[in-house]
Amino acid sequence: MTWQRGYRALDLAASWNAPLTLLDDVDASFTGERTLYGLPFRFGTDLDGASLVRVTRDAPAVIPVDEECQWILFAHAIEEPSLFEGAPVGEIAARYTLRYADGGAESVPVRQRFEIGPTPRLWEGRPLPLDWGQTPFLALPDAQHRLMHRTCGRYDAAGARYVDIDDPQARSPYVLPYRFYLWPWRNPHPGRRAAALEIESAGPAVLIGAITLSRLAEEPFGRTVSRELIFSLAGGSVDEDVAVTVDRGTATYAYRTVDDASLSTPPAWGGATSERTGYVRVAATPSATVALDVAGTVEARFTWGDLLEQGQISTGDGTEWRLTEPGRAWIRGTVVDAATGEPLTCRLHFHTPDGVPLAPYGHHAHINSDGNTWNLDIGGDVRLGQRTYAYIDGEFEGWLPHGRVVVEAAHGFDYVPLREELTIRPGQRTLELRLERFHDPEADGYVAGDTHVHFVSTHGAELEARGEGVRVTNLLLSQWGHLHTNVEDFTGHPHTSADGATHVHTGQENRTAMLGHINLLGLRAPIRPWCTGGAEESDLGGGLETTLAHWADECHAQGGTVLLAHFPVPNGEAAALIATGRLDGVEMIAYDDYNITQYYRYLNAGYRLTLVGGTDKMSSEVPIGLVRTYARVPDPATMDYWDWCEAVRSGDTVVTSGPHLRLSVDEAPPGSVLTGTGGRTVHGAAEFRSIFPIDRLEIVVNGTVVESRRWDEPVLTGSLDFDLRVEESSWVAARCYGPGDGIARHRDVWERPIMAHTSPVYLAAGDAYRRTDEGVLAEMLHLIDGVEEHIRHRARTAWSGPVDHRHGTSDHTRYLLAPLAEARQAIRASSMTGPAEPASVRRTNSAGDEADAI
Repeated sequence: MTWQRGYRALDLAASWNAPLTLLDDVDASFTGERTLYGLPFRFGTDLDGASLVRVTRDAPAVIPVDEECQWILFAHAIEEPSLFEGAPVGEIAARYTLRYADGGAESVPVRQRFEIGPTPRLWEGRPLPLDWGQTPFLALPDAQHRLMHRTCGRYDAAGARYVDIDDPQARSPYVLPYRFYLWPWRNPHPGRRAAALEIESAGPAVLIGAITLSRLAEEPFGRTVSRELIFSLAGGSVDEDVAVTVDRGTATYAYRTVDDASLSTPPAWGGATSERTGYVRVAATPSATVALDVAGTVEARFTWGDLLEQGQISTGDGTEWRLTEPGRAWIRGTVVDAATGEPLTCRLHFHTPDGVPLAPYGHHAHINSDGNTWNLDIGGDVRLGQRTYAYIDGEFEGWLPHGRVVVEAAHGFDYVPLREELTIRPGQRTLELRLERFHDPEADGYVAGDTHVHFVSTHGAELEARGEGVRVTNLLLSQWGHLHTNVEDFTGHPHTSADGATHVHTGQENRTAMLGHINLLGLRAPIRPWCTGGAEESDLGGGLETTLAHWADECHAQGGTVLLAHFPVPNGEAAALIATGRLDGVEMIAYDDYNITQYYRYLNAGYRLTLVGGTDKMSSEVPIGLVRTYARVPDPATMDYWDWCEAVRSGDTVVTSGPHLRLSVDEAPPGSVLTGTGGRTVHGAAEFRSIFPIDRLEIVVNGTVVESRRWDEPVLTGSLDFDLRVEESSWVAARCYGPGDGIARHRDVWERPIMAHTSPVYLAAGDAYRRTDEGVLAEMLHLIDGVEEHIRHRARTAWSGPVDHRHGTSDHTRYLLAPLAEARQAIRASSMTGPAEPASVRRTNSAGDEADAI
């Protein structure tokens, strides 16, 4: 065998005396010339014939060497599982002697579970292999950790993929992928020529599979900790087809570095990565070859030792390679409120000036390898754009490099986001970051909640919500085909944080593909089925078992709150729900001209609809509360979950993805009905405070912008006073936007516009608020007709045999259609008199006095 970059495998054929079948479950993958940890080894090839050196007390072995070497590497094992039958750890199992050409010799004891151990067995009938977790202290298994394929694999390996490496602990049955242990013995006299090796057993049978020599002084398997390697491509981009590999060591997946010039406004709300610059973490021996692989083709190679000596190099393809500074410190950090000094839950991001992201311990620098995160890796971290943030509960620990470090920190919309360049000094152990409050909406009684969150756990939702300044999170279980989510989180009562301030309640989003989706908040008991009508929402080929109206009735019977999810789509049963007064609010998950125009149309038809906001969070690429509802409660300090739901139903709400927007008309807040305003002029005021720049504030009356203010340069605070002559019953709302004709956008997965919109104040010309729009009512009737046609002629309602439905009535079709008949009747009545008033309305007379609720 020839030398290969300082290493040579010995040919043991003359010493083979035993078959490989002495090993359990051995196959061709364990035979022949193998490269282990980048080093050459030669094993026998005959599974049934002599291919092992078996050494017993009565039969020692002498193996010729005839070389000068620095190290001798043994692939060996003990044949019997005596360690698991009482043999003591540390007992001498064998003695290896290196005899030199000059007649001298050096001997070393080979101890049980130090230099050697029993070869792994199948352990049939046992739940776990006994040799797991009991490998030798000074040796390595003959199976190296390898990265799993970055983008492809079996679905049933998806959970294991998070580990990155191919981990035998994730396998079932659990079979260890190695049969020998590799132990490196440093030659005590590397300048003297080695003549032979003598192997003597002290009792147990010793199996020698292969022996390799090294002429290099380096520790053959390496002991240096991984460090960051930065590379910049001459062309192309760093994507999932780009890999950096190391033969004698380890390398992580290649990731793009943070583009430090890509800054959100304000900071700490996301950013981009560098297209051509990436990094990996490498641990390698100096003789290792580092290679750049692009889509399976090696584009460049260099020796790790050369880079260690020079600090940076260029390869022939034009790629630039450099090492980061090696010094680092384990930091214990805190984030506090600048005014009170109290710990502040927030989200946190660090990166080096080179763009290497640094996550606090227990968090991700890259969530799901920067891939899609729908229903994956949901809690604890969030990615905005290509920048990952860790949610920390006021404290964190982890490694930070000596020298300059960039930190970003944010706490929702109420604190000034932080971006700062720090210097970590050698010997530093602690770090304190301070965030300043920007605005306190709770001083005005407004408390933030998210009406629509999926997949995250209850405690994960609590942590994330506290980090975003969201006091109420509605975690909604639901169904996607055979995927039923958050079942274990449903308790029928709110989960409240230890300080009593943050509430997470698991409700439901009940869904049908055609009729729509509906959020059922504040449930005490589940309302089943959660989804119906077949795919995509429920089972493939499933039947239509119920309707949104019936779900809404069951929710209200429990005292719950009913919201139409991501209004108005899916646009099926929405018209019927609105006409029959079954909705406590309609939900905005992102501002869109179409959706808001549909909202205005229903308002113009006389329906008083509270506007609420939620994220519909289904991934780690949007934080809880990015779109949120501020609802005014009597006392934020003592508020519980039920108070917030009642506040939503009252109509005094603001939907926002950033700005704190307020509206009053004759000092009445949103949700109010001012009576007797006909022929009068009312005075209104709108104002906003925002950590995000805003350039437009508008007053909308009956769907038309009647007053507006636009700033040449975006501002963080602004106001607009207006007077409005009331000639007919009208509704008034305020809205504001981030700058630009296209509206500034967040860097979440849907790139949602930065804006805020209030629920309306209603102005009644007489003693009751009534208005109508015959065109809208006609369209509502058409929608109801469409739903009926769908139920009668397209939906799957024909079961193959007798069916006893959950609703208990014999005429299933009649049950499904009953709410539609009710809606038609209500719309026809509205055509004559306007929609009926909701059961509870804040009414204020023209003198500004609050009247009794009806």
